Amino acid sequence: MVDILGLVLRQFSSGSITGVCTQPGTGLCAPESGALVTGDRGFSRPLLLLSALTAASELAVKVLYFTPSQIQSLPISFQGARRAECLKKIRFVYPKTLEELLEDVASLHELVPQSGSLPSLLIVDGLEQYVCGPAAQDRTPQEAQSAAAHVVALLHDTAAFLTQKLGARAENQDQNQNQTQDQVQSQCRVIVSFQPEWEGQGGCPALVSDPILSVLERYLQVRCTTEKVRRGEEPNEWLFCLTGPGLQADGDGKSEERLQWRVVLKSNGTLDFCPISRVKEDTLETLQNPVEVKDD
Repeated sequence: MVDILGLVLRQFSSGSITGVCTQPGTGLCAPESGALVTGDRGFSRPLLLLSALTAASELAVKVLYFTPSQIQSLPISFQGARRAECLKKIRFVYPKTLEELLEDVASLHELVPQSGSLPSLLIVDGLEQYVCGPAAQDRTPQEAQSAAAHVVALLHDTAAFLTQKLGARAENQDQNQNQTQDQVQSQCRVIVSFQPEWEGQGGCPALVSDPILSVLERYLQVRCTTEKVRRGEEPNEWLFCLTGPGLQADGDGKSEERLQWRVVLKSNGTLDFCPISRVKEDTLETLQNPVEVKDD
């Protein structure tokens, strides 16, 4: 997933990007590492949509996007003819319950015998609504953790299964095709967003001790988080961070990295990513009042 996010950052960045690969197949990142997106939903949903649209437009891969709530609009950067072309490769699925989500993911195995294209990106937007939302209010904390583990384990196994099948299909294709593109299209990635109930109250350090997040991170080894920056010229300014053992920013995969971008919500609704140097922790404050990102 990190390679797809690298493409998002390259396209919408106002500065040069260092520390994370922006070209697929470079070996500087681990596309097989799933990503966990945490933070305000007003930021996480546009980020997931940008990832889906970028994967469809730049890598020409099929995307499955699972979410309990209807997508009303797309980021303003993908409108007009470009939007129509991208949407041909994205399938939005709206399971209402945990059971429906599990059934939809499990049914992906049935796609293999068919001649149609297989997905190379699986996105679950708003996992918390399935495992501990209003529809799951009767679950105990232990049951919620088990439900979260069930979902991500199934996603992980399904992605591995699809990767195997995508690879087999790629081997049967014309050997003269671009090998880098084949490598990208034969890898199935996973992105999951999860917003804890206490989001915006305890700060990023509290993320580490959340039991459900700890379960999710066993399978999703790249963490994407956002924090509100109180000081600055822009009223809607965020610090976007990538962390986790699945992030091989230095190319050796031996040390955990922390990569950061300044993200500004422009007046026209677009998001601008600007790479920044390491920021002192005392300059950052946790988001207290969520800001809704306007998609159009």
